Formats: sequence, C-alpha cells, structure tokens
Amino acid sequence: MYNVVGIGEGAKNLIESFEQYKEYKTYHLGEDVLGDFSSMTDYESNFSVTAVKKVLKGIDENSEVLYIVEGGGDITGVSLRILDILKKASVTILYIVPDRSALNEQERENEDLTFRAFQDIVRSGALKQIILIDLERVETFLGDIPLENYDKVLAHNIVNTFAMLNYFDHIDPVKTTKKKLPVAVRISTLGLLNAEEEEFMFYDLKHTKDKEYCYGVTDKEMKKSSLLREVRNKIKSASKETRCYYSIYLIDSEENQKYIRAHTDICQVRNEKIDGTGA
Repeated sequence: MYNVVGIGEGAKNLIESFEQYKEYKTYHLGEDVLGDFSSMTDYESNFSVTAVKKVLKGIDENSEVLYIVEGGGDITGVSLRILDILKKASVTILYIVPDRSALNEQERENEDLTFRAFQDIVRSGALKQIILIDLERVETFLGDIPLENYDKVLAHNIVNTFAMLNYFDHIDPVKTTKKKLPVAVRISTLGLLNAEEEEFMFYDLKHTKDKEYCYGVTDKEMKKSSLLREVRNKIKSASKETRCYYSIYLIDSEENQKYIRAHTDICQVRNEKIDGTGA
C-alpha cells in the first residue's frame, strides 16, 4: 500500500484522482486540520502535531509515502513539520510548480523558498526523491481543456503517469537495461512519448544525468520482431550527455503506453546558474 499525503487546495484534485486506485491510501490535510492563516510563518508556528499525527496514524517507518504540495500557497509553511512526522518513512515529494504569472508577489516568494528548500532537503539524503511537475507544461501537452474539467483533467494525467510508472516498479520487465541511480541523483520529473516517439516532459529538467524510457507493450505488439530494434534506436538517438536506459513491460491493454523518467543531481533554479556540483 502506497500512502499519498497532500496539503491544501492545490493537492486536492490529485488526491481525489489517486482514490481510483486501490493500491493507494490517501490523506488530505486542509484547513480543518491545519487551520487558516495568512503567512507561511503563521502556519508553521500554529502547527498542531497532535492533530496531524492523528490523521496520519496509519503511516509508519515501513511505509512508502508520496507527499504532494503545490508551491506558492501560505499553507506550504507546514511542510517541514509534516515531513518531520514522516521522517522514518520513505518519502518522495511530488512538487507542483504553479503558473507563476498567476501568483502575487508574496506567493512568488513562497514558491521560490519551497522550491529551493525541498530540493536541498532531498539532496541531503533526508528524503528519497523529489518529482517536479510544471502545470503549464502538462497543459501544453494536453491541449485545450474545458474550463469546468480543467483541474481534474490535469490531475488525472499526472496521477495516471505516476501510477503506471510505480506499477512498473513492482513488476518484472520483459527486458531492461536499467541501472541503479547514483545515490545523489534524486531530483526528477516524468514524461510521455507519443506515437511518433516525441518526448513531452512534465518539467524542463536542466542538466539531466539519467533518463529511463519505460514501454508498456501489449501482447500483440510484444510479438513484433522489430520492437527491440525500435526501442534501441530511440535510446541511441537520445542526448549523448545523458545516461539512457529502457525497460519493456507486458501490459493488459489495447494499446502501448510509453513513459519517461528523467533524473539529475543538480538543483533546479529560476535562472540558468547551476546550484551545486554535478557528478
């Protein structure tokens, strides 16, 4: 059972989308538990350890946890306190980068702070991984979305991509060249391949060190003699500066599904300066 913990309105649709999968147990922390305050500092100083522990009591040191947070909101001020409660578990952060043009000055400052802080914590080894998702890039991939379903459609596609890759992690591939990532490579994003093998990444990850192409292949397609050659050709065409791997999985589906995971050990920044040293 994978535990999914989300805070605030930014995580609500993602949490609801995870509820369609029986493999995930969800926890949403909103104003009823965290209060309603006007700054990150106030949220942190008024944090109720007892109330949050009561909600998260099903999570222990053997648990896998996905912590979902969207940058910008004052409610993100509780994050370090929640992560401290979860410190014995294996925690991955799913960090949602908002449309920064829609944020006011204070929200942009909040987002800058959390964006840097989470990456620093992950690089220190205190957390397993951070996955960066840029809502604008996901929207661009999906095209025009009806306003009434906008948030739910974005959430569904993000969650479905994460869930399929997590499913692949728990089954044996038919064939793989995947290698264990270097210990410092903990900053990641996800993406998709379309039918023309074009890549659509959910975050513009700079200084990518490792990239895995994950192919979910139908039984019919698995019988194609050209399949392995096509996969290998894709790997060969990738950047020479990136270590690339592939994994092929048999799936019970009517069509193939193709996903990407990209990783780096370099903190992402708002300008093009590199924060940290590369491997």
